[in-house]
Amino acid sequence: MTSGTRGTRPVPVPAPVPPFPYRTRPPQVLLAVGAVLLVSAGAALGSAYGGPLVRTAVLLLAAVAAGVSVRADRAGLRTSAETFAASAAGLGLAGSDVPGALRAGDPLPALLLAGVFLGLHRLSPTPVAWPLAAWAAGQVAVLRSLDGVPEALRTELFLGVSLVGLGIALWARPLVARLTMATTAPWWAAGVLGGTREAWTAAAGERWLAAALVVAAGAGLLLARLRRPLDVLLGPPRLVPVVAGGVSAGAVAGAGSAGGPVVVAVAGFAGVLIAATSAAELSGWRRGLLLPVALTGGVLLAVLSILRLVHGRHWSELALLLLLTAAPTVWVAALRRDDRPVAAPTAVGCLAGAALLGLPDGWASPSVVAGLLTALYVLSLLTAARLERDSRRATALAAAACAVLAVVLLVVGGDRGPVAAHLAAQGTATLGWAWWTGRAGTATDDDTDSTTGWRIGAAQLVLAGWLAAALAGLGAVEAYSVPAAGGLLLAAGRGLLRDPSWQSWGPGLVVAAAPSTVLAVVTPDALRAVLVLALAAVAMVAGGRAGLRAPLLVGSGAALVLALGLAVRALPWPVATALVVGSVLLLIGMLRERRPVAGFATRLADLR
Repeated sequence: MTSGTRGTRPVPVPAPVPPFPYRTRPPQVLLAVGAVLLVSAGAALGSAYGGPLVRTAVLLLAAVAAGVSVRADRAGLRTSAETFAASAAGLGLAGSDVPGALRAGDPLPALLLAGVFLGLHRLSPTPVAWPLAAWAAGQVAVLRSLDGVPEALRTELFLGVSLVGLGIALWARPLVARLTMATTAPWWAAGVLGGTREAWTAAAGERWLAAALVVAAGAGLLLARLRRPLDVLLGPPRLVPVVAGGVSAGAVAGAGSAGGPVVVAVAGFAGVLIAATSAAELSGWRRGLLLPVALTGGVLLAVLSILRLVHGRHWSELALLLLLTAAPTVWVAALRRDDRPVAAPTAVGCLAGAALLGLPDGWASPSVVAGLLTALYVLSLLTAARLERDSRRATALAAAACAVLAVVLLVVGGDRGPVAAHLAAQGTATLGWAWWTGRAGTATDDDTDSTTGWRIGAAQLVLAGWLAAALAGLGAVEAYSVPAAGGLLLAAGRGLLRDPSWQSWGPGLVVAAAPSTVLAVVTPDALRAVLVLALAAVAMVAGGRAGLRAPLLVGSGAALVLALGLAVRALPWPVATALVVGSVLLLIGMLRERRPVAGFATRLADLR
């Protein structure tokens, strides 16, 4: 022993406790070796001779050891009491032929022996050998009773034994709890597997009974997670909740499948509701323990229900499930900001899936489903416009999928007429979303989303205009150049008001003016020439009025090109050629006077 100091008086410091087995004392070693020898000898006698007289002698020796254990416990000799109790339990099990034949023997001796051990535990509660021996003898009695139990009740028997073992593990001392939990695992696994099989294959009433027992077994396993001494046997913290939720969902899904497709759909909705409600309401330690159970069980129950409905081709019930699923996800998206990036697009996906299921079930035509998808696209964008950026982007992507599906359905169905109307409606909604997300006062990161929205909306409107022109049989180039120009202007978005005019207005104005100006020059179309000149004058005046360079330059350029082109076309060929050649020479001369190159900077007298 070492010593420390506190002031002037030494304070003794206890020596560190040596590791096991060095901290055992000689009497404990003697007791352990003696118990092993005694039980080994009794077991050897029982197995070698096996007669009634020998077994009776072994049982009497076990009774003597039990009596000594009780006396030692009352005397406060805990090691002696535990050692003699273990010896008595071993001798009792050996003398009653419990270890000899686990399945073929008579269950009554093992059951009586379990009762005796329980009585000794009540009389002398200190030794842990009594409850462990009672649990071992009880398991042997159950194994020997299996041949007399009907096949339909064996699952209930396994689950009942596992529930008893879980109850012991919850309330017993740590050592007893751990050993009981370890030996309960095979019963629990066999009961859960058998109960799940019955939940999927048995009659309706038996299915729900089996499902209830499986859920109870999962709940018992979840309660075992609350005991710290059992952590070493239960693995990572989330393993037990996930397993409990998974087995419960599998059994409930199997029991619900016997009630028809409507019950299956309701069961799937219940799974979604459980998962959504738990994600929205649980907090603190309950969230850490119960949320994995709810998410695993709820999602698995929903997935199994969907697979069951798909396998049975129950499209209406599946659509009902998706509609019911959308309701709690919207609720979660409204209440929990952290879950919005998942909940909001999930709701859009469920509603879109419900609409699409109208096709195989025959209650909706492709045009009706396309209309529903376009309406969902508009509503989704309206909703996404009021969400945070992360939630908005995920919801907008889900909405975009709805828009694409609507157009694809119409194109595949050969119904080209409404495609232009759908594209126009979608483009208008997209532009409204882009305007809202890029309005003044929002975050700078929203500029990317707004710019993308302006471009996509413009492309949708351009396609709608082109398709409408094609369906109307319009052959004029303006039927295609003007929508393209408008699309380029719309794609610039708010840049029309704040960016340089040549960058924002220029591309659209050039696309609008160039084809018509060229055709007005090369073709004898007086109306087109008049319209080009009139619009060029309007562009120049408007550009000067607004202080924009691009409209002024594009308008003046179109007017000059058109005037020169018409003049050149009206002149005789020699005069027109002289005019063109002279203009070219003037341009080259002015350019080389400003920027001379080799030869142009030399006097004529100096040329070769």
